[in-house]
Amino acid sequence: MWTGGKTGDMNVYLPDTNVLIDFGRDLSVRNTLESASRNGFKFVIAPPTLEELARGVMAGGSAHFDENKQVFSWLKTKTCTILDLPRPFMGRVLGSPSKLGDVEIHHYLELIDMIKRSQTLDEFLKRKDEAGSAWSDIDRSLLIHDQVLDREFGALEKIAKLPGTFDIAAKFCETFGVAGAHPDPRSFRQHFSAALEYAETSLARIRGGAKPRKNDPGRYGDFQLFFYLAEPELSLLTQEDFSNDIKNSPQRTRIVGLGSLAETHPSSA
Repeated sequence: MWTGGKTGDMNVYLPDTNVLIDFGRDLSVRNTLESASRNGFKFVIAPPTLEELARGVMAGGSAHFDENKQVFSWLKTKTCTILDLPRPFMGRVLGSPSKLGDVEIHHYLELIDMIKRSQTLDEFLKRKDEAGSAWSDIDRSLLIHDQVLDREFGALEKIAKLPGTFDIAAKFCETFGVAGAHPDPRSFRQHFSAALEYAETSLARIRGGAKPRKNDPGRYGDFQLFFYLAEPELSLLTQEDFSNDIKNSPQRTRIVGLGSLAETHPSSA
């Protein structure tokens, strides 16, 4: 687990799912990431991204297994650090530890290793059923994820219908702490300003008639990644444009495009 701290002049990049998907499809993306790695730049991976990549393995089936497993092989080779899950990460930042779920960091390391060692999708599906595996239901991951999206976007739609203003930071803080002692919402706003602004933008769009569950379900995954910008040395590496979603957060300057990385570290011939 990377917990921040001094890394000298080293930049730390958190690639989003689209960047890592393109690693196996676009040679220029692979060259850019590998060049940056050779130049000493550090990559960290978030559990929501790994889960989304694993769902892509299942959705791609046997025909695309070799292509989809390439990024897992790269993650294994580079021994990329896996961050905490979003809620424990938030709790650590807020000084209000959160209970860990059933899946922990070492389980994600096992997932990477299982996919890397498997020559076919069928072999991976056999491995996921081995004793002690935390991934026995990964073949149901698409259905489970759809249920999560239904719940999360349904909650947003309910909030959007409430009269007056809704303090998202205060609501989040109520879910941390014990015996009535909760983190200060002001601290939440400071540490998670990008995620908060993104959530507020999502609410505003829903109030304006947008239907993100149907037309932009990826917003939920993006929202989760923005919490990690609480690490001051971390930059989110993406191929998406969030300039219309996050305009005021100071963390917006650490949401960077893959092109900027390519300019800093041109691909080796």
